[in-house]
Amino acid sequence: MMKHFFASLLLGAVMLTTPLTSAKAQDETMIRNKQGASALLFTLKGLSDLSAGNYMGGAGISTFMSDNLALRVGLGFGSNTLTKNNTADEETTTTTFSIAPGARYNLFNNSNVALYAGGQAMIGIGQVKNTAAGSDVSTVSTTTLGAGLFAGAEWFAWKNLSLSIEYGLGFTHTADKLKNASGVETDGPTSVDVTMGISNVNFTLGFYFN
Repeated sequence: MMKHFFASLLLGAVMLTTPLTSAKAQDETMIRNKQGASALLFTLKGLSDLSAGNYMGGAGISTFMSDNLALRVGLGFGSNTLTKNNTADEETTTTTFSIAPGARYNLFNNSNVALYAGGQAMIGIGQVKNTAAGSDVSTVSTTTLGAGLFAGAEWFAWKNLSLSIEYGLGFTHTADKLKNASGVETDGPTSVDVTMGISNVNFTLGFYFN
C-alpha cells in the first residue's frame, strides 16, 4: 500500500511540475478539452509495469460533448473454460460482461495538465457454469450494479497522448442466483461493497484521435 501511495505522489508531482519539452511547446496548449475531442482509453498495470491493458477489462472511449465536459464508457467482456480431464470430463465456463458509462468535468486547465472530477455507473452480469459428461451440473448467475465518484489529473505529453491518475470512491451491490442439475433456481447470497482508499487509484493512457 505504501508503494502505491508514494508512486501516486510521484506521478502527481510529475504531472504538476514537468515543464514543456520545447520552446515551441511552451506557447502551445496541449490540453484536449474542446467539443469533439475523443480518445481511446487503456489501463496501466502500475508504475512498476508500464504495459497497457484493457480499460476496465475491455474497451474504453471518451468524447467531449462540450468544452470541458466529456462522456466516457468502458465495455468489458471475458470468457474462460477450464477442463478437468477425468472420467466425468468436467468443465467450468466463466463468462462476464460489464458496461460502465460516466461523465467528467474539467475543473482546472493549464497548458498541459487538467484536473477533473465526475461520476459513473456500472452494470455487470456473469455466469459460472459447471458441466460433467456434457450435462449441466450447476450454474451461478451474478448481477452487479454500481455507482461511484472519481477525481483525477490528466497530463498531456503530446496533444494526442495523455497519462491520467484517478482516485475513485465506489459502491456495488451484487446478487447471485443458483441453478442445480434439475433446473431448480434459488436465490444466492447478496453483497454490498464500498471501495475507497489508495488501492482504488487507477492509471490510464489516453490516445486522442480527433
